[in-house]
Amino acid sequence: MKKNKSNNNSVKKNTSKTVNVKASEKNKEVKIESLDEDNQGFGGWLRSDDGLENMKLFVIANSIVLLTTLVYPHLRTAIEILGEMVYGVQEDF
Repeated sequence: MKKNKSNNNSVKKNTSKTVNVKASEKNKEVKIESLDEDNQGFGGWLRSDDGLENMKLFVIANSIVLLTTLVYPHLRTAIEILGEMVYGVQEDF
């Protein structure tokens, strides 16, 4: 009987090891798949070299548009002042 008990224990130990190995294999597969999913779509493209270059261009273009929008009223006033100095004051009726 003692042999049977030791055999049952060894079978149980082997079974738990197999379950642990299978669980760790599943975890590894899930991690690999999640990495692949992270590199798909817009986020993956943005992390690429091409996406980074396009983002730099977008930031530069957005800065130019922002500065132009902020400077336009002051620039218009300066042009009106210069126009009055060169052509004189124009009266509108």
